Amino acid sequence: LDTMAAVNPAKTLQDELTCPICLDYFKDPVSLDCDHSFCRSCITQFWGAFAPDVSCPQCRAIFPQRNLRLNRQLRNIVEAARELRLQTGREPEPERLTK
Repeated sequence: LDTMAAVNPAKTLQDELTCPICLDYFKDPVSLDCDHSFCRSCITQFWGAFAPDVSCPQCRAIFPQRNLRLNRQLRNIVEAARELRLQTGREPEPERLTK
């Protein structure tokens, strides 16, 4: 058990929903054959005009072709987290009002 995850599950969730390239919530998340996920535009830009052999920015695995799989489940979770953040962001915290 990761003790940090137990201490702050919100931080752990945010980390899981964040693209390691742009460090923002995933947009149109895709998975590579190594199962790491990135925004489609981030990984496409990262690869740029490289030859057909491309690698994963996280684990450095090399792939013979650009095989991107849409990660629908991750996309749905990110959308739900975004909605949740918008809802909770609208409610002022009482501590802020008293100071």
